[in-house]
Amino acid sequence: MQPKKRFPNWLKIVLAAFAVLFVLGAVFGEAPVPTPATTAAPASSTPPPTSTTSSPTPTPAAVTYTVGSVTDGATVVVNGSDGTSRTVHVLGVLAPLAGTGCYAAESLGWATATLSGKTVTLGAETAQGVALTLAGGQDYATLAIQQGYLKYAATAGSSALAATESAAKAAVSGLWGAPCHGTIDAPAPAPAPVVTPTPAPKPAPATKAAPPPPPVETTEEAPAAYYANCSAAKAAGAAPLYRGEPGYRSALDRDGDGVACER
Repeated sequence: MQPKKRFPNWLKIVLAAFAVLFVLGAVFGEAPVPTPATTAAPASSTPPPTSTTSSPTPTPAAVTYTVGSVTDGATVVVNGSDGTSRTVHVLGVLAPLAGTGCYAAESLGWATATLSGKTVTLGAETAQGVALTLAGGQDYATLAIQQGYLKYAATAGSSALAATESAAKAAVSGLWGAPCHGTIDAPAPAPAPVVTPTPAPKPAPATKAAPPPPPVETTEEAPAAYYANCSAAKAAGAAPLYRGEPGYRSALDRDGDGVACER
């Protein structure tokens, strides 16, 4: 009788290992296939920039102003192109009191003609007022003081406006002349009554004196009284003798004036 063949020990170990693997495969299924490791990106607190194109912010249109009305030479109402309206006191000037101040009517009339309906440029707002520039670039306050329609407001602290007023005073322009003489907060003084001299009466036209009437020639008649000479007439108390009287004779009238024996 032949002896039984025995498996080598190494073969038994291999078969046991395969048996274990088979059982594990049946229980747990297909083992997951490992994936290759990937390198994670480092975390960042700042989000990545986004490439976006931003549109430029539109610039608002500049507001232009037009003078709507004039309250007095230093106060106006302006209307803006944006639909707004505001009352503006002009910087650096004083106007006569409306209705009562000396030169008020002249100042208001000039300011209305110069500003009403005109486009102007406004300066920065200050406690003393706003600078007003005309369309041609002329400063309104300077022009008004120069022509004597407004006075300089010392609160503005402008040496240029003060010098302009000094020149207007020297030239006796506008309100610096009669009757105001620089006074704008009181009515104009009443003018002195004008005394009209009474004309002297015209002398009456000279008239030629009427010529003396010609002597009346009388026909000498024999007088009722007869005096041989003037001594006789005087002795009789009849002298002097006038032509036509009794006793008159031309012989006694030596100068022929109609009176005889007058001496």
